[in-house]
Amino acid sequence: MPADVRTAAIALLGELAETARTTVATMDLGAVKAASRPALRACVAATAENAQGLLDDAELLAGAGRHALAYSLAVQAVEEFGKATGLLTLAAMPRNVRAQAPVRRMLEWHQLKLVGGMLMAVLGFGPPGAAAKLAAMPITQLEQILDTTDAFAEDADRLKLRGQYVDMDRHGRIRQPSEITEMEVSVQLSRARRVASSASLMRDPGVQARFAHPPAETIELSRALVGAFAEAGNVRTPKAAAAVALSAVRKLQEHTAASGVEAPSR
Repeated sequence: MPADVRTAAIALLGELAETARTTVATMDLGAVKAASRPALRACVAATAENAQGLLDDAELLAGAGRHALAYSLAVQAVEEFGKATGLLTLAAMPRNVRAQAPVRRMLEWHQLKLVGGMLMAVLGFGPPGAAAKLAAMPITQLEQILDTTDAFAEDADRLKLRGQYVDMDRHGRIRQPSEITEMEVSVQLSRARRVASSASLMRDPGVQARFAHPPAETIELSRALVGAFAEAGNVRTPKAAAAVALSAVRKLQEHTAASGVEAPSR
């Protein structure tokens, strides 16, 4: 390993350890609900930039052979991109809808953020927009995508914790972070890069401008999400996260059909 990579990795490990000892990430949920659209869009851009930083750090650690922590940071990068998606959804909501939105679950449910991040990689932010693409997507296709993201979220959330803590499984076997393999890290970094490629548009002024005046299907999807969360209750599993997304898209498509508006082509 090159000396400069090792030095940078050691410095990064020290920073991460100090951060873990002294800080806890918090977001004032009341402030999020009360924020203006421009403020939320600025928060989206900052969150996407932070997610890219997490991915960059994961790449650095992987290059230094620190596979466990690299894996955890790569998963956290996908989560952070998913949180940016949640914030963008909140920014699209009319104030009366946002007042009813379950902001804590949207921004703090780990598996939901993983599912959201992976959906972002599939849909992207290019024209005609994610909501329009979902409105036109066959439900069977979405179900297949969500089956994949559901499995990923369950596996990644488990391995993220394995990358940081020693544990004991139900058979009494001690499991250590050092057991995470180079191949597992490589696969997760590849996923995170795909999400990052789509999420880079979140910081694009043109994309930001589109969300200053969200199109009708984006607003309707945000309403559908609030309804889907209400029906889901308080269960927080990867399967429940995928079910929320599927339910919201079904509601969007039913509304589109009932209104007689043709969904934009993908």
